[in-house]
Amino acid sequence: MDILWSVLLRIGQTAVEASSTLFVGFFVAAVMRRMLGPESTRNLFGGEGLKGLFRAWVIGSLLPVCSLGVIPVAREMRRAGVPTATILAFVLAAPQLNPLSFLYGLTLSEPIVIICFVIATMHLAISGGELWKRVFEKPSDSLFPCDEPMPPPGIKRLISVVVSAAKETVSPSMGYILIGILFTGFFAGLIPHGALSMTMRHDDWMSPALMALIGLPAYSGVLPGMMRIGLIFEHGNSTGAAFILFELGVGFNLGLISWVMVEFGWRRALAWLLIISVLVLAVGYGMERPLYFAKEEAVHTHAFDDWTSPFPSGSNVSYDVVLGKLMQKVEVLEPVALGGLLLLFILGTSLSCFDRTGKVDKWLTTHPPVSEVPVGVWNRGVPGPVLGVVALSGLVIFSMVALYIYYPDPKQAFAEIVRVRTEASVAVRTGKKEEAIRRIQQWDLLTRKLQVGVFIRTGSMDPDAGKITEDLRERLEDLRDALLADDLTKAKELLPIVEKAYGKCRACFKFNE
Repeated sequence: MDILWSVLLRIGQTAVEASSTLFVGFFVAAVMRRMLGPESTRNLFGGEGLKGLFRAWVIGSLLPVCSLGVIPVAREMRRAGVPTATILAFVLAAPQLNPLSFLYGLTLSEPIVIICFVIATMHLAISGGELWKRVFEKPSDSLFPCDEPMPPPGIKRLISVVVSAAKETVSPSMGYILIGILFTGFFAGLIPHGALSMTMRHDDWMSPALMALIGLPAYSGVLPGMMRIGLIFEHGNSTGAAFILFELGVGFNLGLISWVMVEFGWRRALAWLLIISVLVLAVGYGMERPLYFAKEEAVHTHAFDDWTSPFPSGSNVSYDVVLGKLMQKVEVLEPVALGGLLLLFILGTSLSCFDRTGKVDKWLTTHPPVSEVPVGVWNRGVPGPVLGVVALSGLVIFSMVALYIYYPDPKQAFAEIVRVRTEASVAVRTGKKEEAIRRIQQWDLLTRKLQVGVFIRTGSMDPDAGKITEDLRERLEDLRDALLADDLTKAKELLPIVEKAYGKCRACFKFNE
């Protein structure tokens, strides 16, 4: 039962982690289909050659999608007739980076490290597209764009975007997405708790290769992936492994790999993926020493706990514990995204069951006679491509707004930290181990959000404040380790040390409150 609970929890956590960027992915695909149309979508990505590959990297780096959310977008690009090499360059670029993750990444280590990661990702995306074009591409890869009527200007066009997104949730896209989610849940749920805690060390030359083996098939969201990279830097682990996590761990999962194999043939897809993985490994090993800035290396790390069983062997797991851990993943954006995905799925299922002849689509794409076209606000003759570009730009702007919501200012952050800190202390003193561990994890996450919140509002992060906050996280980790070892006496002894570190942290951020 413990194994079953572990698998179910990891599946649920993966679904929650992916929900926001997955929701965006479905709507990006719908905007391309119903507002841009095939021709404008091809024009957006620049057509053949290096120009198209570079545009694919730029657009992919701006859109807030993940390695699951990129699947419906890539399928729509293919349907629109975008060159195959450009699609694969977009697939290599889109999951790793967006404005939220980039700004968060700049607070994790020396900024030059993240900048080098981004530059390397750009070259790998362009090289991956060019490699496919020169070595693997076949004439049969090119598809003629689907010629279908576009909806008329007005409210019908807006409705058609929602309908298209809903239909995509019950398309093959969802099948590939479920493959990625289910595999990651089973993979993480079956690996013994803490099995990766002694891995990814800087002094172990196998660390980048091990990260590639684990990260390539498993799903990691963009921001959670960046948080894992931050823990790698904090613990002085392998920089090469951090880059592999950035490129392959965040960039791929078994669902996305399955789509590429089905779409282009498993032999060519595996050969292309193998070459890309070798290139990524070579870059990772090349970065190991030049970009390693840690002064000391921790003996163990909790960076990869989410890729192992959440429960130690012999734990008495209950439904309440599982639900509590699952709800920790649900923050500000996730309820909206999960609710939106559910509504889209219900609508898509209803249309599949009750509109098999496509009457709704015919109605949405029927253009009224010119003399009968209303001239109201909702029926202005704005070209679809213009609205499409505005909508895609709006997603980028929304991601920037969400950045300020997800990473609050110091006053708001400390208001939440005070609550979590109190609950953690009470749980430790009363011997409620699982509750204490959950609250300590929340406390750790809030300190990271605190730093990013200061950075995006001031444009800088005081090195002393960063060091003091990192020291607090180390003390929290010591407290968590004591609880995991069932050493409640030591945990209680560590509480004053944690409180002292917290006091220093609060004092150094007081000027920002």
